[in-house]
Amino acid sequence: MNTLLNVFLFTICYCQSETFLKICLYDKYELFKQDPILFFPVMQSANIFILTIFSLFTIHLLFFSKIKNYTIYSLAFVYSKYVMDNISNNIISIHHYEFRRTIMWLFTTPLILKMYCHMNNCNLIDINAQYHVISNVLHIVLYPFRRTNYNTYIIITLSVFELYFIYNLFSLKEQKYTQFIIYIWCLFSIITMIELINIFSTHDIQICYLLSDMIAKLTTILIVNDYEEQMYHIRTNVDLQSISLFTAIKKSIINFENTTNITPKCKTIIKKITNDLITFIPRDKTPLKLELLKKILPLELEENYLSQSKEYKPYDFVCVLFTDIVSYTELAKQYDADVIYKLLNDVYTRFDDIVNHYTNLQKIETIGDAYMVVGDIYTNDKTNHVKNIILLAIDFLKEIKKIVTPNNIPLQLRIGINIGKVVVGILGIEIPRLCVIGNTVNVANRLQTTADPDTIQISRHIYELAESHDFGVNINFELKENVFLKNIGITNTYIISIPN
Repeated sequence: MNTLLNVFLFTICYCQSETFLKICLYDKYELFKQDPILFFPVMQSANIFILTIFSLFTIHLLFFSKIKNYTIYSLAFVYSKYVMDNISNNIISIHHYEFRRTIMWLFTTPLILKMYCHMNNCNLIDINAQYHVISNVLHIVLYPFRRTNYNTYIIITLSVFELYFIYNLFSLKEQKYTQFIIYIWCLFSIITMIELINIFSTHDIQICYLLSDMIAKLTTILIVNDYEEQMYHIRTNVDLQSISLFTAIKKSIINFENTTNITPKCKTIIKKITNDLITFIPRDKTPLKLELLKKILPLELEENYLSQSKEYKPYDFVCVLFTDIVSYTELAKQYDADVIYKLLNDVYTRFDDIVNHYTNLQKIETIGDAYMVVGDIYTNDKTNHVKNIILLAIDFLKEIKKIVTPNNIPLQLRIGINIGKVVVGILGIEIPRLCVIGNTVNVANRLQTTADPDTIQISRHIYELAESHDFGVNINFELKENVFLKNIGITNTYIISIPN
């Protein structure tokens, strides 16, 4: 909002500058009171053409473009106002016409440089824009000396500021859009030199300035808008995994810098890559926050949290799966915390990838070495849920064998599965947590704790739904009698081992 207000006030200042200058300069100095001249018809036609092009492009920016760059708007409005003034009031003195153009430059060139800085993640001070602004201001202040003998010295002195500004730009030649800026500034400097040594007539010089202005302003808007459109497309397609990628790249760069003697050329590349990564980050973080919230609160419960609803929902016949890493406590005692963290992260990352292949299964949480999954709460296809959750468990047992401890010992897993009634809701506001609650969950957890290593222990309800089902692989169900489940009692369960 502050940017919009600043740009709006900046544009308004330009629109009112003609009134202010009439009082302070035009009515005060004889220089501006010369007999007016009528400029060539070609200049009038060129101005009408320029105004048409800028009007069409401004309409596109305002109503059809997804980009809301207020600096571009301001540049388009200021230059359009300048061209409209030339069209409506083209019978003026040559010095009045030149001075009007100088005022336009004072307002438009900082906008061009501001857009350049925005593209390269720097500010106006970084590119020494103050030298150009000082030159422009002095040109305006000293313009009443235009017809005096001092004029040549003034132009040469101001050109030194401009040349120094251009010279500093060469040190930024690896940045985007720099060469274009240099070419534009050199173009105007060349025209100034031509004017100083009187190679062209006054009218020809004005045509040169007119064409150069049109090229500079229109090309700048087209280039910047195209760049913004590309960045908009990238930013709107950035998800949480993309952010993880950017973070991994940044960490790799930092690690490389800390472990390597960096050459100056390599530093330049690192700086460019880092700046590019920054430009990819969305300015509006709302979609990323919603995506993160959906991962924290799946099953379409994020709306409940956003509305601070305390509502919970009961469901019948929901499959619940628990896994547990065998001898995890001993592993935690044997290895440092960072080793255990990397081990668990590897396990859960693999498990997450496997769960994502099953569209009707949902990971709920991980607590230490425990991993919990439930079936789809929105469909009543109990048989299909049971089939998929058993196949998921088998995939887990196969995958865990690919992960070894630092001593090269494969990990082992215990899995418990149950089906029944549950309640699903959100607990907490500050750090919301999706919870699946009920005796079905407790039984699934107890089935996991009493399972043998590398086996899946299922309840009788799961077995009754699964025994006659075709899983596409050879699965044997082994009855296990009189299993004591803590706080539940003695029951018969069934064991599934990894099929050959």
